[in-house]
Amino acid sequence: MRLEKSFSLPVFLSVSLHTLLLVLFLGDWSFFKKEPEPYKPHYVTATLVDLKPKAKAAPQQTKEQVLDSKAYEDLKNNKKQDEQRRKEAEVLVQQKKEQEAKAAEAEKVKQQKIKEEQAKIAKAKAEKEAAEKKRKADELAKQKAEAAKKTKREQEAQEEQRRIQAALQKEAKHISDTNDDVNTKSYEEMLIERVQQNWSRPPSARNGLEVVLEVNMLPTGVVTGLRVVRSSGDAAFDRSAEQAVRRVDRFTEAMQIPPDIFEKYFRVFRFTFSPEDLRS
Repeated sequence: MRLEKSFSLPVFLSVSLHTLLLVLFLGDWSFFKKEPEPYKPHYVTATLVDLKPKAKAAPQQTKEQVLDSKAYEDLKNNKKQDEQRRKEAEVLVQQKKEQEAKAAEAEKVKQQKIKEEQAKIAKAKAEKEAAEKKRKADELAKQKAEAAKKTKREQEAQEEQRRIQAALQKEAKHISDTNDDVNTKSYEEMLIERVQQNWSRPPSARNGLEVVLEVNMLPTGVVTGLRVVRSSGDAAFDRSAEQAVRRVDRFTEAMQIPPDIFEKYFRVFRFTFSPEDLRS
């Protein structure tokens, strides 16, 4: 409502002014005219003036136009300031981006150096550990080789000792067997001599007959067993041989035989009888 009132008055004034101008233009205004007076010549005093055109004065603007121009200038200034601030802000943003890029590049270089240093340290550590591991492995291998050599030397020494012992035992056995054979033969001869003293050859004895008797004795010489191992085929000849052994009753000579020789040769002893001679 207030808006309608504010526009109605100017419109009314404008319409009234245009109506008045129309009336004045169409009306007859001759009665207002005066009679022309006779022309009087005028004398003009001439003065030399500067013909250089003067700058036209700027048309006077209305208050509203002045205000609009000022607002326009302010707007232009504001736009310039905004543009300046925008450019400054862009410069600052660009500078910030450049600084951040430089900082990022510097950080990247720093991290790369750190990584390279860490890799260098890790490599040196790995090489040191590998060298230490190799040294320990070489030392262990050397120790094993020395131990193997020592074991081999010990085994060779033991084997040599066993060979020496075996040789000594063999030699001792040979000597013992030789001595045993000699002693055994002498002991056999003593026993055979006792049997020969108690043997009576039967009339049926002839060349070619042979009987083998097996006698079991105690170390005291007592006979504990007697049997025919191989018969001559002549019963009388076999009985005569058995009777010859039984008549001895006890071989006191056996008490002179060393226990080991007795156990080996005389605990079970064989007599061989033949008509030609009695032999063991």
